[in-house]
Amino acid sequence: MQISPGSDYQPPSSGPVPYAINTNTSADLQSDYDNEIKEFHFHLYWFQNNKASHESAVKLRDRILELVRQGFFQVVPLKNGINTSPRGPHPIGSYEVWCAREDFARCYSWFVLNRGPHSILIHPLTREELADHSSRATWLGTPVPLDFTGLSPHLDHTPSQYPELGLGYNAKN
Repeated sequence: MQISPGSDYQPPSSGPVPYAINTNTSADLQSDYDNEIKEFHFHLYWFQNNKASHESAVKLRDRILELVRQGFFQVVPLKNGINTSPRGPHPIGSYEVWCAREDFARCYSWFVLNRGPHSILIHPLTREELADHSSRATWLGTPVPLDFTGLSPHLDHTPSQYPELGLGYNAKN
C-alpha cells in the first residue's frame, strides 16, 4: 500500500501501534517518576577460548576498577569476577557492570570509546527480566545470541542492587 502526503490513512486499530506516543498529562508526572528505570547492566562479551580476547576483556575490567577507585564513576563490576563459560542467558565469556542512572551517561560514553573489539549488551533492570534482555536491550558492537529460556517475564520485585551506594532504586529522591 502506498501512502501519499495528505491522505486519510489511519493505521489498523487492532493491537498496539508500534509508533504510538505516550500522551500522559502532567497529572501522571509522579507515575512517570515512579516508573523510571534507575539501574542498568552492561555485559561485556569475549570468546573464552581465545586468549587475546580474554586478556583484552580482563584489561578493560581492571581499567574500570581503577576508574572506580579514582572516582571517575560509581559502577560495580560483578562481585564474582568474570564468567569464563556460559552463564544464564550469556552463551560466551562475559562479565557484568552494574550502573545506576546517576552514572549511565558517563558509563555508556566510556564503553563507546573503550570497548575495543568486544560486544556489549546494555539492558535495564526492571521486574520484566525477559523484556529487559530482549526488546528493551541495546548493543554496542555485534549482538550475541542469548538464551532467554531461564529468564522470567515478570519478577515479584525490582532487582535493586548495591543499596549501600544509595544510588539507582535506593537513591533518596
